[in-house]
Amino acid sequence: MSALHLPAGAGATHRFLGTMMTVKAGKTETGKALTLIEQECPPNFATPWHVHQNDDEAFYVLSGTIHLYCGDQTWQAGTGDFVLLPRRLPHAFANRQDSPLRLLQLTWPAGFEHFAADIAGCDADPGLLAEVAARHGYQIIGPPPDTIS
Repeated sequence: MSALHLPAGAGATHRFLGTMMTVKAGKTETGKALTLIEQECPPNFATPWHVHQNDDEAFYVLSGTIHLYCGDQTWQAGTGDFVLLPRRLPHAFANRQDSPLRLLQLTWPAGFEHFAADIAGCDADPGLLAEVAARHGYQIIGPPPDTIS
């Protein structure tokens, strides 16, 4: 592993379930330690309920408000907030605003970037998503949450 400087806007970019993900660092750059992705989620975007079997996930909100659902908890996080979603806990998140949500997404150990690349460019076919997710250690367990409590 060597030092890395990635200029603003640089990195492999993937369209991922309607979001834009730019991979800033992954397995190769971090010695398999973590994946760092800059993500922009459009208005009214929501992930399906899912479980990460092998990695933890965290978000640092760059701008906007993220609506989070984890286990039986729901909350909102705004600009400058940090959120940790431990592996094996069902979760989902959404952008319920009329403007884009920008995040830094961290997963560890590294590898999420390969899931993002494998799903990129595919439409949101639930069967295909579940199949590709399972190959990468993710389980899709339900549709996106409708509203935040």
